[in-house]
Amino acid sequence: MDVSDQLEYLCPHCGSLNQLVGVIDMYREQTAFCQHCRTKLEIVPANGLDKIINLIVTVAEDTPVR
Repeated sequence: MDVSDQLEYLCPHCGSLNQLVGVIDMYREQTAFCQHCRTKLEIVPANGLDKIINLIVTVAEDTPVR
């Protein structure tokens, strides 16, 4: 599994195709912005079947931490 490859994902807000490039910290939340609508996204890379990387993408919540 080469985590330095380009990975593609859809923005959950507008549905645009985006790319994640570079070394990834597996199972750690990362933030990115949609290239189309500029919505702040949270991305968590995880191991999938057959050595494929799954990206869990959600819209970032600006919720205060207690």
